[in-house]
Amino acid sequence: MWKVSNKLWLITTVPMLLVGVGMIVYGMMVSPEALTDDGYPLNTFLFMMGGAFIVFPLLGALGVYHYYKKINDRETFLLNEGIKGEAEILSREQTGTYINEQPQVRFKLLITTPFDEYELEHKEIVNLLDMGSIPVGRKIPVMVHPDNPKDIILVL
Repeated sequence: MWKVSNKLWLITTVPMLLVGVGMIVYGMMVSPEALTDDGYPLNTFLFMMGGAFIVFPLLGALGVYHYYKKINDRETFLLNEGIKGEAEILSREQTGTYINEQPQVRFKLLITTPFDEYELEHKEIVNLLDMGSIPVGRKIPVMVHPDNPKDIILVL
């Protein structure tokens, strides 16, 4: 399951929020006659910048939270409600994409469930150390979405 630590949320979001609050407080303390270099009121500038330093990090944090929640909900649903099956690896090849120095592999699988048997192409990020343990011909347990047979999760 994907999880972002609370410490990471604090390290990345709280400093931006503090800067934003500081700008708003300073905007309330500055003289209304004070101007920026280009002639705009300094307090308005500080209010706008402070608001941006508060709103944008919060929107980013909420977006990341929603993204990881969506991934976790899908994996949880497939593990709990999915149809158990077996996938035989017919072929495998690297796509050339690396995520965190781990290769993305395109598998051609023969999926067998109690109800169906079909071929499927599936891409998965594979730990480089596990590449040798997934040869062509190996059978891997899978969980298949009951309504969408193309939505699978490999249970490695």
